[in-house]
Amino acid sequence: MRRFLSVWLPHWSIERYLQKRPERDLQVTGLRNLELGKNAGQAPNRQQGGDPFALVTNGPHGMLITAVNFAASEAGVLAGTSLTDAKALCPPLLAEHAVPEIDEAALEQLTLWCLQFSPMVTVHSPDGFALDISGCDHLFGGEQAMLALMAQKIRNFRLSARLAIADTIGTAWAAARFGKNRLEIVEEGRSRVFLSPLPLAALRLDGPLVSRLQKLGLRHVRALLDAPAAPLTSRFGAGLINRLHQATGEVPEVFGSLILPPIYHLRYAFIEPVVQLTAVEAALSILAGRMMNDLKQARKGARQLEVRLFRVDGHVERLVVGTSRLCNEADHMVLLFQENLSHLRDDLDMGFGFELMTMSAFDVEGADEDQKSWDGSGNETTSSQDLDRLLDRFGNRFGFDRVARFIPEESHIPERAFRKVAANTAKRKEQTWPEEVSKGMARPFLLFNPPELVTVLAEVPDGPPLRFKWRRQLYQITRSDGPERLSPEWWKKMPEGGSMQTRDYYRIEDSAGYRFWLFRDGLYNRDGDKPQWYLHGVFP
Repeated sequence: MRRFLSVWLPHWSIERYLQKRPERDLQVTGLRNLELGKNAGQAPNRQQGGDPFALVTNGPHGMLITAVNFAASEAGVLAGTSLTDAKALCPPLLAEHAVPEIDEAALEQLTLWCLQFSPMVTVHSPDGFALDISGCDHLFGGEQAMLALMAQKIRNFRLSARLAIADTIGTAWAAARFGKNRLEIVEEGRSRVFLSPLPLAALRLDGPLVSRLQKLGLRHVRALLDAPAAPLTSRFGAGLINRLHQATGEVPEVFGSLILPPIYHLRYAFIEPVVQLTAVEAALSILAGRMMNDLKQARKGARQLEVRLFRVDGHVERLVVGTSRLCNEADHMVLLFQENLSHLRDDLDMGFGFELMTMSAFDVEGADEDQKSWDGSGNETTSSQDLDRLLDRFGNRFGFDRVARFIPEESHIPERAFRKVAANTAKRKEQTWPEEVSKGMARPFLLFNPPELVTVLAEVPDGPPLRFKWRRQLYQITRSDGPERLSPEWWKKMPEGGSMQTRDYYRIEDSAGYRFWLFRDGLYNRDGDKPQWYLHGVFP
């Protein structure tokens, strides 16, 4: 049975806004030292003193109030009223513009902070979020203890909240907003019973639809639970029945996690908040060892690893590393993350300390053991691993978009026969270089991009060159081999500045022993061709 936890922040926008103001302003608005109470769903918490305060936004007919503090609520000011009417009702009312974009970004950050409770979290804009806690509650002593712990932590952030746990996302959402208690747990299989007495708004319906239903005398969910679906669908659309069935669990609902859930996830809770980087590095070694054991036991390896550091004040520090080959070695994991930690050493803000550290593995694949050489030395395998580890360090330090390698491409035109990819791109077994390239004989290792124009003297127009001039220097040819004729790839789009003429390649050697790779672009005996000679590469 899946279980979901929903969190509702009824005064999110105004409480978040006031926390960013100076201490003096917090006293003026009367929202200092916020506490969770039984009235968390009705109005902001009562404090001694404080002037009426509201957040406003632009409306079709002037400024509209979006959130109020307790003093303004006591004076009769409600969200949704115009600022002009509110001023007439409460002359000392103070108002400032709301910033929904910042509220949404801050809510997303708070949701990511909840990754310490579950790897699957999602935002319920504009004032809540949810977690899929299936199989997670036992880590915190059960659902009741987990709910109390999260409520305590949110209270430490000076935020009002209501929390609920249920079998479905819809029931948890409704319990958090319409339940009798600020901490509500709906027992397994009791979603229909719990939803029955709640108002229709508990089904996450639009306001106009709720108004239409109320005009017909339908005011509670119980009126819809056993009603025939066909008449309701034909009159009110499929959304009504879909929401009802999602809440009761008859229709599955996609959770839509904010981030991709990791394949392997480990956590390390500090006994007390730590403020020293050495403690973080020690915990990193422990998590890396545990991750290595889990991956090797399953014969797996990861291409991406992530570490999150959860600060006491709700800030989350994220470190991500990638690898060019599947990684399941603890020492390599530690080395890669230490690169990031050393880079952040001066900028890493410990705040009041980190209380939790997690490590996650993504892009997990099966990892076969490397075959050692027959003589037992294993030099070839070790050399390849060392090179990949070096590329990993460079990639994580400078960015993998700046560290690249070449892979073969389906083309017999030399400058199109390869492609540059990031060093951590997964290697496919079918990616093999053509025989003439792998042997390093027919084509040179070094190519000019683009090929360089040269002046050639040939005995006959279509014959091999006798001498050529390149970069103001004349080269006398003593040997030549060719031609190797390459036809244009007419089925592909011609690159900008490219040529669609036939090429004749020659491998030549001059009197000094230097070897070159020249080609003639175009044929003399073909109408429309404009033959020109180019130097494409040099042999070692």
